[in-house]
Amino acid sequence: MIRTNSIVFKFSLQMTVILAILLSILVLSNIYSLEVVRSNALTSSRNTLALYQANIHNNFNNFSKDLIEVFDNNIDAAVNVANLDESSRYFKVQELKNNLLAKMANDYSSDGMFIRLSGELVLEQFSSRIPSAGKLALVDFLNTHKFSSSPADESDEWKVFQIQGDYYLFKYITYSQVSFGTLVKADTLLSMVDRGSNDHNRYVLSNTEGSILSANNIVLKKADTTLGSLTQEYQRSFLIISEPIEEFGQITNMVAKGGLFSGLKLIQWGIALLAVLSAIIVPLVLRFLTRDVLKPILELVKAAKVVEQGQLEYQVPQGVPYSLEFMKLFHALESMVSEIKDLKIQSYEEQIEISRAEIKYLQMQIRPHFFLNAISTITSLTYHNKNEEIRRMIHCLSEHLRYMFKGGLVEVSMEEEIKHAENYIRMQEIRYPDQVFFMIEMDDKARQVPIPQFMIQTFVENTFKHAMFYKEMLSIFIRVRSETRDGKPFVSIVIEDNGGGFSSEWLSKAEIEEVMEDGGRVGIANIRKTLQLLYKRDDLLKLSNAETSGARVEMWIPVPESGHPKL
Repeated sequence: MIRTNSIVFKFSLQMTVILAILLSILVLSNIYSLEVVRSNALTSSRNTLALYQANIHNNFNNFSKDLIEVFDNNIDAAVNVANLDESSRYFKVQELKNNLLAKMANDYSSDGMFIRLSGELVLEQFSSRIPSAGKLALVDFLNTHKFSSSPADESDEWKVFQIQGDYYLFKYITYSQVSFGTLVKADTLLSMVDRGSNDHNRYVLSNTEGSILSANNIVLKKADTTLGSLTQEYQRSFLIISEPIEEFGQITNMVAKGGLFSGLKLIQWGIALLAVLSAIIVPLVLRFLTRDVLKPILELVKAAKVVEQGQLEYQVPQGVPYSLEFMKLFHALESMVSEIKDLKIQSYEEQIEISRAEIKYLQMQIRPHFFLNAISTITSLTYHNKNEEIRRMIHCLSEHLRYMFKGGLVEVSMEEEIKHAENYIRMQEIRYPDQVFFMIEMDDKARQVPIPQFMIQTFVENTFKHAMFYKEMLSIFIRVRSETRDGKPFVSIVIEDNGGGFSSEWLSKAEIEEVMEDGGRVGIANIRKTLQLLYKRDDLLKLSNAETSGARVEMWIPVPESGHPKL
């Protein structure tokens, strides 16, 4: 009989308690680990789907903008085609086709655009992503389908059609028996999702009724025509997460469970082995673990929770005999917390600067004096019966307003900005007849280079404010050239006038000049700050005086290697 006060009994009791605790911890940790992995997988999948949702939504917005632009620019011509003679009608149809072809040349264009004229004549353009057989099927569909007029509240809807086994999303506008439309294949839409090279999950697009439109990395069976049937078949071996897409339905991510939990089995065996070893050597190492391992780990966990709560003032414990390895961890944690704090402050500062720049741009667009002067000019012209000048002034003013309402911090092509500046000069020519001379030179290579909106027009406007004198000829020269600077491609912009130029006092404080509402050098300081924020350089703007007379402005715009910088 074993005595309760014997060493064997006490040791056995201690081992039994320890083993029971370890086994309990093992079971609970396994359950917790499974739940954590599953929760992290769901969170990661939802975050990924949110990015894909935004990508798809942006594509739909681009397609809709292209459709509206084609409709606005060509509706009058398309409606009047039926009233033309055969020869005029032929040339007008060719013009409409060329307009469709020009719009389809964009990198972000849809799979196709079409114009269905009265009399069942269909003009269409398809992208190279559509195979020849698919194009023939689409032509047959466009020739036979009736595109009825939609109410105003349904004009933004995308409609799903199945054509020879493939699903397409259509959006069209019908006016006076003429239909303008754009389309995208569901497979193309799914391929536009920017997935990383290591993303081997399954993705499925479905409509609001649950019908599967497109899928990748998965072979669909004949019975798998709806998302419900697909979910029922694969729910045991996959985690299935769906998120809505407001234009047509939803996107679904199928994550293989085997890939998620395969590493946990090895962890379980490792924990079991550790439990056995612990039962053997616990009496020898318990104190060591408590003093040199457990205590510093608890200190690190405590510090991590403090940091997680937003308290970024962590310091390494002083006067505690921790091991060298744990002291390195504490120092690494301290460095990481300090870096997080610096990055957080830097991020906030950048966001504040960008917000300020955007507000200043919006303020720059509100120019009551400019519009009052334009209205006064039109009123003055009416007293002299200068109808042609009035029409030109109204046309230029409408183009000016249309360009302004693109919004703050919008990026446009160099050609658009130059045309806007030229339009502004044309208005000033009407206001100051025979007092304005301007010359613009621009390389063909620089025409499509992206530039922040109002960059050139702001300096042209300042020229008229500060270099225009009564009954004196004002000369403005604008030169845009492609060049290489520091081994990288740039576009050089030079703006010169024959006015009084910049004063030496103003040039010395130009970099700290603020945007004013009382007629100062409006926008220059804002443009300098915007260039610094967008391109991370402070040497892209140079203000000086020309050798003869007048002000000279030089700007350098970096040419992006691929795509446009995000504003």
